[in-house]
Amino acid sequence: MLRANLVAPYTINLEEVEKPTINDDQVLLKVHAVGICASDMQMYHGLHKYMTFPVVFGHEVGASVEQVGANVKDYKVGDLVTVEPQVYCGECYPCKIGRFNVCEHLKVMGVHQNGMACEYFAVEPKYLHHCPAGMLDERMALVEPLAVGVGSVKRAGDVTGKNVVVVGAGTIGNLTAQAAKALGAANVMITDVFEPKLDLARKSGLELAVNTSDLSLKQAIIDHFGVQKADVIIDAAATRGSFMSILEAARPSSKILITGNYKAEMNLELPIIQRQEIEMIGHMMYVREEFQDAIAMLHEGRVNIEHVVTKAFPFTQVCDAFKYIDDNAQTVMKVVLKM
Repeated sequence: MLRANLVAPYTINLEEVEKPTINDDQVLLKVHAVGICASDMQMYHGLHKYMTFPVVFGHEVGASVEQVGANVKDYKVGDLVTVEPQVYCGECYPCKIGRFNVCEHLKVMGVHQNGMACEYFAVEPKYLHHCPAGMLDERMALVEPLAVGVGSVKRAGDVTGKNVVVVGAGTIGNLTAQAAKALGAANVMITDVFEPKLDLARKSGLELAVNTSDLSLKQAIIDHFGVQKADVIIDAAATRGSFMSILEAARPSSKILITGNYKAEMNLELPIIQRQEIEMIGHMMYVREEFQDAIAMLHEGRVNIEHVVTKAFPFTQVCDAFKYIDDNAQTVMKVVLKM
């Protein structure tokens, strides 16, 4: 089988290796589609702080069951599935209370160990989720990033009737804003400095998409939400500039969610946070229920992904796909590899 091995920055080797064999407690998947996300690009650029080369990337996947081990009861050959790529210990305190996403020994498939940019993948069934029959490959591959958005919104608590702002209109920002709408937020604003991505947000049903290249985030929030301002601001941009603008814009007694994957260390402005009683909430990926929520939202059409997938490449053109993302960074959203 073929696999895409990221062996060094800007270097992906398409390798022919043996098809995996499974034990009695595993499932063999036939991979149909793999999404390329921002963390994959960080690894490709050599900027990811928590991975080492070489690694087979890929943690956003649509697949079908090719073979099941003798002890596997909940899956059968032909089932459509996606994979929750968090490998957890099951023994630490976060795991004991169901917060596998912050396991003290967490590893992520495609980051800390080989992932699913390959034709076949062996995995324990506890990491699988059933997808509805007939669900398209691209939709299955988008479950994982949408689950990030669902998890982010839910970390803020019940957003019903609240004003929510998402900073950053890339794939995660777009899907997070759509998740906020689906979860009952009264008003959802998404902001960015790149108009093409804001245009895609509007086409995705996010009417309140605001360009903050010439307007401060604080003023944009006041203009649209008035004195109530934002109850929740979600940082999906993960830059120093975006973070400082969020702190400036945050209303006293509001919440800031950190969802974007920061590449560098940040200095917090603690006096502002303390004096205005702002809740700063870290957010890491999702829990199992949020993965299931994402599948349901996609299946029921509560999230519009028509404009989220920019382009699909054949798996054999994986190097071209990464170069395409680099060459079109201001306009590209999700690129998917099709087997």
